[in-house]
Amino acid sequence: MVRNAASMSDRWRSNFDARRLDAGAAIASVRPGHRVFVGTAAGEPAHLVAALADHAPELADVELVQFHTLSQAPYLGREFEDRIRANSLFVGESIRAAVTAGQVDYTPLFLSMIPEAFRTRRIPIDVALIMVSPPDEHGYLSLGPAVDITRAATEAARVVIAQVNSRMPRTFGGGLLHVTEIDSFVLHDEDLATNAPVPPDRVHEEIAAYIGRLVRDGATVQVGAGRIPNAVMPYLADKRDLGVHTELFSDGLMELVKSGAITGRKKTFHPGRIVTSMAFGSAELYAYLDRNPAIEFHGSDYVNSPVHIAMNDRMVAINSGLQVDITGQVCADSLGYRSFSGMGGHADFTRGAALSKGGKPIIALPSTADTPEGTVSRIVIALHEGAGVVTTRGDVHYVVTEHGIAYLHGKTMRERAMALISIAHPDFREDLLHAAKARRLVFTDQILPPPGTVYPRALEKHTELKGGERLLLRPIRGTDDDEMKDLFYSFSEQTRYLRFHAVTREMPHRRRQVFCNVDYHYEMALVAVLEENGREDLVGVARYLMDEGDRSAEVAFIVRDDWQGKGLGSRLFAELADIAKSRGIDRFTAEVLMENRAMLRVFRSSGYPMKTGRESGVISVELDLT
Repeated sequence: MVRNAASMSDRWRSNFDARRLDAGAAIASVRPGHRVFVGTAAGEPAHLVAALADHAPELADVELVQFHTLSQAPYLGREFEDRIRANSLFVGESIRAAVTAGQVDYTPLFLSMIPEAFRTRRIPIDVALIMVSPPDEHGYLSLGPAVDITRAATEAARVVIAQVNSRMPRTFGGGLLHVTEIDSFVLHDEDLATNAPVPPDRVHEEIAAYIGRLVRDGATVQVGAGRIPNAVMPYLADKRDLGVHTELFSDGLMELVKSGAITGRKKTFHPGRIVTSMAFGSAELYAYLDRNPAIEFHGSDYVNSPVHIAMNDRMVAINSGLQVDITGQVCADSLGYRSFSGMGGHADFTRGAALSKGGKPIIALPSTADTPEGTVSRIVIALHEGAGVVTTRGDVHYVVTEHGIAYLHGKTMRERAMALISIAHPDFREDLLHAAKARRLVFTDQILPPPGTVYPRALEKHTELKGGERLLLRPIRGTDDDEMKDLFYSFSEQTRYLRFHAVTREMPHRRRQVFCNVDYHYEMALVAVLEENGREDLVGVARYLMDEGDRSAEVAFIVRDDWQGKGLGSRLFAELADIAKSRGIDRFTAEVLMENRAMLRVFRSSGYPMKTGRESGVISVELDLT
């Protein structure tokens, strides 16, 4: 192969013309025993691949190295046995059945590490089949939307054959090649392979809504392919100054750029630029990429480097999983022994986002899957036999299902188990808890919310206090046990006395869990949450307990000492009263110590008519909510 382009003059034209061949003549460079690389997805040179299939009778033991193909892989038929065998670095839909049948090899390797494997010849490449744009006036061609591992394969190959396609978009970044770096040119125009997104369903929409809550203004995002990433896009449309650093650029991200949500102004690595390594989607997407200076394509070793990813402050990586065990191990590439996708950039971006200042690595998956044996839980007591761990329990931070968000980083095995059980499908929670108890992962007396309880996500809201402090008000969850413990032991003796009418010095787990597991109807509790660095600190609680057979409920609230006097008690009470009225409660009652002037002040200033009585230092309060 000719290396080191030496001239920028018009001499490149004669080099280009001298190396023009038809596909058959160019493919004749492939010999028995060769390892042949094929460009990725939208960069797959379909005309050259078809010519290779035609040339197969002359070949033997050719290994076809690829990452992701959108085509139907014409080299997979039985007639190619012993002639061409594919070795895929990712298991896409078009070859999944062939991998399962043993017709195609799968090499598990992080996407960030594949280019180095080519360059060091741990995975040697003899011939690279790539697709490029026509040369510009300086003799440079573009790899378009498929720089990924293709650039490294081109550098490592002994022979490079390029299909020159006038429909290939020219992109900026690291995907430019000079004509002197190519051995043969085959001129053939064809439409780039497209990929239509699968519309999200209700479950994916609910997952996306939770993910949207985790993405803040000014964040830099990585979003993969699939139904969950497609569903997430509308929930990012109201964000401001998002940046993008992602292995895959998609139609959804294009629409976010057009909407103004993505500006890159707050990025700390390549500010103002979208950084990616590949793109596939619609014809409109490819037209958008053509000569677009806002988008830079670089090799996967650059884009997927956890070091480079971490240089983006507030990096949010959103990736899918197939199974998560209750300790936090994530399987993302196989269903038991059956390969389903691949390692790809999952671990690269999870680790990079975890190292980022203010970063958030997110694993998202539906809580169940439909199988021939019936519906099964994706949150499992143990990964299925043969399943591969792509993200370790030490790397995982956020796990999201349609039932909520579990934050696992820095949590004990007990806390992890309960957090993941709480976002499993309700039909499987009892079995998971029973198995966790058998493994001594959780307390043997651990309880769950009453059967049929559904966490009322719609009641969550952020609020700002008069001093400018911002808090999340949300219904209490069973997993708030340890946070409730921290809250209780933060109270002064005076605060505990005023709330519990006695000097209560301890609040063991068996009592706390009763407070945390409510049915959200007859009993409701709201907590005020201070969110910092993935941690949730509870600074206040308000609850009511409905009187059986009546339309009244007993109410109480408590605020952490350092948050008293900020108006938090009034805010909690007002929200709780609104919830109670929506559930048919028309009267609140309370027993308040005379010394508890702050609670009495909240009741009096609430705007609800109040009746009081007094006995033995205790004031009985009745508030008319109607």
